[in-house]
Amino acid sequence: MINQSTEVAVVGGGMVGGALALGLAQQGFSVTVIEQHAPPAFDATAQPDVRISAISASSVTLLQTLGVWDAVQAMRCHPWERLETWEWENAHVVFDARELKLPLLGYMVENNVLQRALWEALERHPLVTLRVPAALSTMRQNDEYHELTFEDGETLSAKLVIGADGGNSPGAPVCRYWHSRLAISAILHADHRRV
Repeated sequence: MINQSTEVAVVGGGMVGGALALGLAQQGFSVTVIEQHAPPAFDATAQPDVRISAISASSVTLLQTLGVWDAVQAMRCHPWERLETWEWENAHVVFDARELKLPLLGYMVENNVLQRALWEALERHPLVTLRVPAALSTMRQNDEYHELTFEDGETLSAKLVIGADGGNSPGAPVCRYWHSRLAISAILHADHRRV
């Protein structure tokens, strides 16, 4: 059994986990990213992925600060100046850069492009360790650290563990302890005739 240690373990190397891990490493923290699958290589000849994000100008600034925006642009992204959304006839919202006196509102970027750009930066960073493919089997909290055990029997000690692997996280059942912090996420369904 191999026992390793890190300051921060980030479970999930997607868009959120990747950006967080890269930002922490750039601030001097040793970070281990635990991910089941590396993102696929970018193929410019492939059809665009239908899973996209409309990222704002401030998100572009974040990606520039992380040093990955040039990689995103080298793959594929499209600026947007206007966006309309509606759920029914009376609920219609328009976002327009001209009305806000902006050159554009942001960019449409395929999720896998964002993941790939972040992943490549993580691979290059000296304070980042990528554990892929990897899956957790248990996690225990000790007084000063968390001990994560992988399915292959190896262990990792971390001062902080961050779950960033989505709502269907296989890591959620692994975390069987309570701590003094609590977050609540909710989906509200409303009778729109009464709102």
